[in-house]
Amino acid sequence: MNNQLALNIGLRDEATFSNFIGRAGAKIQRNERISYLWGLTGSGKSHLLQAMCHHVNQRDQVSIYLQGLASYSPKILHSLESISLICLDDIDEVVGNEDWELELFHLINSVKDGSARLIVSAPVPSAKLNVRLPDLTSRLRAAVAVETDVLDDQEKLRVLERRAASRGFALNEEIAKFILDRSPRDMHHLIELLGKLEVETLRQQKKLTIPFVKKTLQL
Repeated sequence: MNNQLALNIGLRDEATFSNFIGRAGAKIQRNERISYLWGLTGSGKSHLLQAMCHHVNQRDQVSIYLQGLASYSPKILHSLESISLICLDDIDEVVGNEDWELELFHLINSVKDGSARLIVSAPVPSAKLNVRLPDLTSRLRAAVAVETDVLDDQEKLRVLERRAASRGFALNEEIAKFILDRSPRDMHHLIELLGKLEVETLRQQKKLTIPFVKKTLQL
């Protein structure tokens, strides 16, 4: 169990509900036994799963967050039903694998019969997930579905500003708009750009200005 719980070390400190923009944050906090969180890449699924783990941990309960599932043996799911909250990110990475599908099916059954809560995520609705095991398909479709939000431009600006603040540097609205107007607008790409700015501001010890952003991001 200690080895499993150690996997929670990867939780990002800034992945909290107070730092999330969108209605999905409130929906995922509802006390559903099994939830299926889906949405486009970069729409905040990992953020929400980690926020749930932080939320549970702060209540002196035990959670586990697993990502990169394909790099693990499916046996890692054994006996997890004794944990208060189990979060499995991007299960689409392992569906189609017979051993993984069987373990996911058994885990869902164990959670249904116990007191744990399970949240899984994927980029598509459960009906479009390429699951081979019919019983697993029915279990996933029976889960409470929560779709991440499609943010408008103003909400994307707020996300960028909050993420920058959580990483220790200021991103004013003028610079955030400059980035948004000159970049692909999917959140995954925008967060990657923010990461580059964080690295370069630290490396060069410079404040964010439009000329600096333009040069660094080649916009």
